Amino acid sequence: MTDVKEMHETPVTQTQMFKASSQAADEPVQAVLVALRGAEPAEFKFQADTAEVLVGRNPKCQVQAKDKHVSSQHLRIYRDERLRFYVEELASSGCFINNQFVRQGEHRALRHGDAITIATNASSSQEAFASLIFRVMVRKNSEGTEVRREADLRNLVSDDWVPKNWDISHELGTGNFSEVKLGIEVKEGKKYAMKIIDKKKFLQFQHKRGSVLSLNDEADMMKSLSHPNIVTCRTWFQTEAHMYIALELVEGGDLLKNLLEDGCFQEVQAARIFLMICNAVSYLHERQLVHRDLKPENILLTSKDRETMVAKLADFGLARQNLKSRDCRTFCGTPHYFAPEVITTFTDTNTKAGYGKEVDMWSLGVILYILLSSTPPFEEEGLYNQIVEGRYEFDVQEWTCVSPEAKELVQQMMTVSPSKRINIQQALNHPWLKFVRFTPTPMRSGAGFERPPAQEPAAKRRKSDAAM
Repeated sequence: MTDVKEMHETPVTQTQMFKASSQAADEPVQAVLVALRGAEPAEFKFQADTAEVLVGRNPKCQVQAKDKHVSSQHLRIYRDERLRFYVEELASSGCFINNQFVRQGEHRALRHGDAITIATNASSSQEAFASLIFRVMVRKNSEGTEVRREADLRNLVSDDWVPKNWDISHELGTGNFSEVKLGIEVKEGKKYAMKIIDKKKFLQFQHKRGSVLSLNDEADMMKSLSHPNIVTCRTWFQTEAHMYIALELVEGGDLLKNLLEDGCFQEVQAARIFLMICNAVSYLHERQLVHRDLKPENILLTSKDRETMVAKLADFGLARQNLKSRDCRTFCGTPHYFAPEVITTFTDTNTKAGYGKEVDMWSLGVILYILLSSTPPFEEEGLYNQIVEGRYEFDVQEWTCVSPEAKELVQQMMTVSPSKRINIQQALNHPWLKFVRFTPTPMRSGAGFERPPAQEPAAKRRKSDAAM
């Protein structure tokens, strides 16, 4: 049996805020080459009449590198009549497109989010002689209509501005393309959780997953949200290479860590914390927002005391507006919490329906299952098939002490058909959550649904403990 542990970013002279220079801003821009390291300008814009661009140390190159390891004319970026872009490698030392080495004389196609690195290896942009990101400024939306991508350079600051205004030190967590560190606002001394997003890695994710999310989406969304069970955003800013989001510092750890340290929740405790999570999701769904990555790691706690802790939903890196009922199509999230339609959208070539808010409801069902048993509902082997078929059971010892109402709520949220799955308002109106709403706070383990002392776990549970 897979266990929970295995399942688991004023004036220039005073603030140094600035805007990137532009080339004839009124002309249409087809693509942008963003210099992350070792090259100038910070952004080179491919106008409608730009046929090719040279990158190298030669002063005649439109994008100039300074490091001696870069050739005079190191590479050429050009396009065809259908606005498809390519790289031609001119130097004997070659370059990397993402992790693919390109030799002298070779031609490679360029796609949105591709990283072009001139280095001895592609593993570290910090050791690169020159590092660039290619961005296409036109994409297709979910209806297939072409939409222009515009470079969003709001709140752009220099690299020197960051340490003068923020002390960013201890690591609090990491993600696929981001890390979270303790951030102290120098002038006021207030502490925040500073999420730092690596732009290069984000754009590679965007290209790989075919995502329509933009780099600034999470920051804009976080600033717009105000709910007691959602982490608040103090401010955000960006440099050429990174996006910084200053978030409320929640110091009780996350729900996954709490489960690993102290095991499953007493039922009344689980109901209280789950109600908070549902209230946060209800707030999002009322605003036509889908989180798409609900899981214990993204639920932060104000303390470790289960009688008084407050849950706060975090990490909106994959959240997006769900204007239509099923217009999300990106294959994203965390596998154990995938709803069946997320999987079928990308495994069945005949399925074009996409998915919507219902995926959050399925994830909530998985979270509640884990809260009450501290084990995931699905085995690692054959995971996707189990999810698509809805094959899970209440078969560990912990479930023998759980009320029928709690099991029913799990089943109604983990229903394979999205149309038959309950929505967030129906979940909030379920008898199991209505009980906790009218119970005095904080609730004690003796009130309402009480679980008898823990007994020797069944074999399935014992296997999970061994893995932990």
